[in-house]
Amino acid sequence: MPEVPLVPEGPLRPTAPAVATAPAGAPAPSRRAFLRGGVGAGLVAAVPGLAAVSACAGTRQSQAAGTGPSPSGSDTAPAAGRTSNGYGRTGLRRDSIQQWEDGFRTAAHNDDPNVFEWWYSDFTGDDGTVVSFTLSTRMDDGFVPEPGEAGRRPKSSVTVTDPDGADHGGVRTYDWSDFTSSKDRCDVRLGPLTLTGDLKTYRMKGQSGEVAVDLTLTSLVQPFRPGTGIIYFGDTDYFFGWLCAVPSGSATGTITVNGEKRSFTGHGYHDHNWGNRPFPYGVEHWRWGRGSVGQYSMIGADVHLREEYGSAVVPVFLVDDTKDGKRLVGAYEPQTVTVRESAPRPHPDAAYPRDYYSTVHWSYHHGGDRADFTFTDTDQLIVARQYVAQPTRTQKAALGNLGIDEIWYTRYATKNDLTLALPAVHTSGTGTGTLEAAQFGLSTAPPKKGTASPGTTAHPDGTAHPDGTASPGHTTGPNPSVS
Repeated sequence: MPEVPLVPEGPLRPTAPAVATAPAGAPAPSRRAFLRGGVGAGLVAAVPGLAAVSACAGTRQSQAAGTGPSPSGSDTAPAAGRTSNGYGRTGLRRDSIQQWEDGFRTAAHNDDPNVFEWWYSDFTGDDGTVVSFTLSTRMDDGFVPEPGEAGRRPKSSVTVTDPDGADHGGVRTYDWSDFTSSKDRCDVRLGPLTLTGDLKTYRMKGQSGEVAVDLTLTSLVQPFRPGTGIIYFGDTDYFFGWLCAVPSGSATGTITVNGEKRSFTGHGYHDHNWGNRPFPYGVEHWRWGRGSVGQYSMIGADVHLREEYGSAVVPVFLVDDTKDGKRLVGAYEPQTVTVRESAPRPHPDAAYPRDYYSTVHWSYHHGGDRADFTFTDTDQLIVARQYVAQPTRTQKAALGNLGIDEIWYTRYATKNDLTLALPAVHTSGTGTGTLEAAQFGLSTAPPKKGTASPGTTAHPDGTAHPDGTASPGHTTGPNPSVS
């Protein structure tokens, strides 16, 4: 989920719905300046399915457990967008994405501090300049439990990273009198900043401190929504939603830093995220990656829900041909997508008490069709943040009840490998991108080499397994309710 201090139907290349989510150093590149050869980050989300998780020799794998679709109309169907109830309840269309879907989705419940929403965009210039532009309704974007009224404030995050690594801009909070948003289209204003768009063309404009932007983003491919794009946690009372309005687009305009204006050309991304219950209550951890290899762009997600929601796994596998504007793979069913994490290594932030998996591999397999992409850390840290390091009494009690020790978000630049073995495309190559990890509790993170968590035995390769044994995998319990 990319805002930190900051999927069409059918398993086989479904047609996209038609349009009706740090420190700088000079002269060395900034550790936040990850996008200058590739792409930025966006947000995960989507569709839970029954899954099995196995741990062995330095890897963590998500894999389908072989479930089939539930009866039509069931609110507990294991695949998204498969029921008439799901679309009917949300007002969404099965075969098209409407402009109101990028509007103010939580307007009716904005008084609830647990509700959150943000619109995220990022840009990479042809000269290596990186721009990030986010408008949010909450200070912590749903990452902390019991945020309270103090966290119910809108904020912006507007940053520019120069090709030499110098960073400008940052996060600002506002009063509610500074915020307006349309419910029937993307038209958001926060203080001097505006974001408008129609699922094809978007404009981000305004000034935040020493940074001003006026950028236009034009999509090169269709928007992407996995089914309804909404996870329901256990029932339909609590949910999280994601719309990838612009998976990949061309960008033009101007940016101004400290009064110096310069032209901008490059590419960009835009997504939209919202929910009504903070992530720690429903999500155990997630991995999310976005990148490009030549004319092909890809997005991968691997979201793991908490045990009380069946330890379900939510996969997304998206590959677009930005040259021809075609969707090659748009899969979000766990029967066709597997994800494997590997290569544990020390975390770039010394305060992080465990190691992390530096490589994530996504695989799509349906019949004779295959596609694979891998994201591998390049040591360029974008951001690492610990949330609720000093919890309030209420937050401390909530974390204790949830069994959560620490909450961390990390994002870093990657090298990407892509292989496509599809009827219309057989190719492979390397490119660049970003990969993020969100941990709501560190029990599933690999221990530091030479150490082991309680109840585990450390192995020479730095991995640990419960009771000193490697598990071949287990089947999780019932699925959460999804639409």
